[in-house]
This record gives sequence, structure tokens and C-alpha cells, in this order.
Amino acid sequence: MIGIDLLLKHMAWANQEIYKEVQKLDDGVLDYYVIDPEWTVKTIMIHIAGASHLYGQRLNGEPFSRFELKNTDGTEMINELLSELDRIDQSLMKNLDREDEEFTYATSKGEQSSKVSIVLSQLIFHAGEHRAQIVAALDKHNERSINLDKYSVWSYVSSLN
Repeated sequence: MIGIDLLLKHMAWANQEIYKEVQKLDDGVLDYYVIDPEWTVKTIMIHIAGASHLYGQRLNGEPFSRFELKNTDGTEMINELLSELDRIDQSLMKNLDREDEEFTYATSKGEQSSKVSIVLSQLIFHAGEHRAQIVAALDKHNERSINLDKYSVWSYVSSLN
């Protein structure tokens, strides 16, 4: 049976790898953005983790709790994000064995219902979309050391060997 497990595992791996690559760069890159100065590399990195936290809460039936970091700058922040993403991703993996049932969860706009596969699919798409945005912000400022092709599903599968 074809499942979503490969994509979820790839997402977790790619997030970790991209964050580690950003961490190798000068802290100044965290302020880079593509068009909107509110969406800096730093903001996007926090947003990916925060959204994953929120999706995980919904999937796991947990009450809402705000995603907060103790460290908000540089290497310490990225280390904390890496740790938080690992924690969140381990929690998300538990949903791979669930039935693809409709479930109800609270949002800022009230209650909503979705199938498990839809929430997991959106989570995966969301992270990929924003990883590309991080690399685009770096690219705009002539920082081209991170090539998204190195973080494809094929690259993930190759990394397992």
C-alpha cells in the first residue's frame, strides 16, 4: 500500500538538514527576506516549527499551547529549533498508523474537521513551501551554498543507505 510515511520522514529530514546548513552561515542571513521584510529567514524557520507544533497538537488531540522559544537569536535559536522539530516530528510519526478518519479540532476560526491524511499532507506541503522560501531569500542575497536538489526525496532515500 502506498502511504504518506516516506513524505513525512523526508520532511523531517529535510527540515533538519536545511536548518543545519543555515546554521553554518553568518547570523546575518537570518535577516534576509525575498519580498516582504516581515518574512525573514529567521521568521520562516520559527514559523515552520511553530506550524508543525500546531498541526501536531491538532492531530494528537492536545489542547492548544503556544510555540515558544527560550533562545531567539543565532546558533542557540537554531539549536533549539532543531531540538523542537525533532520532538514534534517524533510525535507526528505516531499518526502514520492511524486510520484516515475525519477528526475535529479547534482553530482560531472555530472548530474544523479534516481527514488525518489532509492535515499531514498540508503539514508536509507547508514545510516544503517555506524551505524553498528560505533558500530563495538566501539566493536573493547571493548566498547560494544551499541547493534544494540535495534535499529531494531521492536524496533522503539515498541518505538511508
